[in-house]
Amino acid sequence: MDVTGRTEDDPAAQTLVLNILRCVSAWKPAPRRQVVYVGDPAGKDYLESCGFSPVPNEAASLSADQVLVVGPGGGRKLAGAAIADWLKAGGHLLAVGLDEQQANTFLPSKVPMKEAEHISAYFEAPGFNSPFAGVGPADVHSREPRTLPLISEGGTIIGDGVLACAKDFNIVFCQLVPWKFNNKEPQNVKRTFRRVSCLLTRLLGNMGAAGSTPVLERFSLPVDTSKDENRWLEGLYLDVPQEWDDPYRFFRW
Repeated sequence: MDVTGRTEDDPAAQTLVLNILRCVSAWKPAPRRQVVYVGDPAGKDYLESCGFSPVPNEAASLSADQVLVVGPGGGRKLAGAAIADWLKAGGHLLAVGLDEQQANTFLPSKVPMKEAEHISAYFEAPGFNSPFAGVGPADVHSREPRTLPLISEGGTIIGDGVLACAKDFNIVFCQLVPWKFNNKEPQNVKRTFRRVSCLLTRLLGNMGAAGSTPVLERFSLPVDTSKDENRWLEGLYLDVPQEWDDPYRFFRW
């Protein structure tokens, strides 16, 4: 490609442009799924703060265009539900912080776990078709080490078992629960809350969960300079930023 942008004399540039056009013309958006939540009330509040609109669980009416998020305490509420049939029909399930007893109460296959301290885990970058696409070791780094029920067998296990997915079903396990971390203080726990929040929303996004954000709408609604607006605090942060959150920004380190 020359300075005028012409590609006729550059085979590599022609190939690149054709590949881009082919990709754009053939691209189709992934299905968007509604989030259904069952578990402790704090989990529902958290999902709403992330821009999702979780609806109460009604196991008898689950459909393939939904993502079922099961938080702590949700396992026993699903006992006896036809979860296996729903998963085979195309349903997606995200299990968050379930121990072995809760998971095996309603899941179609047994999930062995071990109680162990989790601090961090290393793993290679997952492929773009993986349910863990975009997830990295920093997202599972717990700066307040805790004993967690880590997945020990079955399916694809990430790191030390803090993440996993079932082999034969659309089930993803995340053993870190973001709303269990204090997002106020101290600093190390706040940082963990933020990274685990990125982790959970990424997993939900990979499963096609439909969320919302006011950012796009604001492009057509300029800030009213006559008012003291702080709308930047809504839709971008799960907690109010403070100066020590980013010393490089505030103190030019």
